[in-house]
Amino acid sequence: MSTRSRKASREEDAKHVSRRTRGEKRVEKTQKKSRFLARWFLIVPAVLVLFSIVLMSWYYEPAKIWYRETRQERVLRETLAGIQDYNAELRDELASLETTVGVQDFAARELGLVIEGDQSIIVTRNGVPIREPRTTREEVIASIPQNARPFGTWTYFLDTLFDIE
Repeated sequence: MSTRSRKASREEDAKHVSRRTRGEKRVEKTQKKSRFLARWFLIVPAVLVLFSIVLMSWYYEPAKIWYRETRQERVLRETLAGIQDYNAELRDELASLETTVGVQDFAARELGLVIEGDQSIIVTRNGVPIREPRTTREEVIASIPQNARPFGTWTYFLDTLFDIE
């Protein structure tokens, strides 16, 4: 073989080798990219979880304090509304007692008195007259916080989350 043919064959071999290495380089790049993407799919959620934990640790106590104060305010507003309704009923009853008919109704209802000429029917159970129980102001106030759901359907979940008894 002549030097030219040797040189040509070497150049051909170099081209062939360089083509192979380019292909191998492409494979290596795609493998690197896939390893990088696989790492991203693990790193991003881990960072988000860590960030969420840090935020919750910073904001849990202030959120707990805010919830307790807001809940107490809403319960007190409901209690006030219940007391105001009860007071309005008492005002109406007091206004009715300023008339003769109102006094007669009160005497018949509360004291069991009957006007001469009227017929009175008393319903009994086991010999005891059945009366509609009157609620006192204390009973009305005591019943309001037990029924209070200041945040609607979320109240039970939020009470559990923020340790409210």
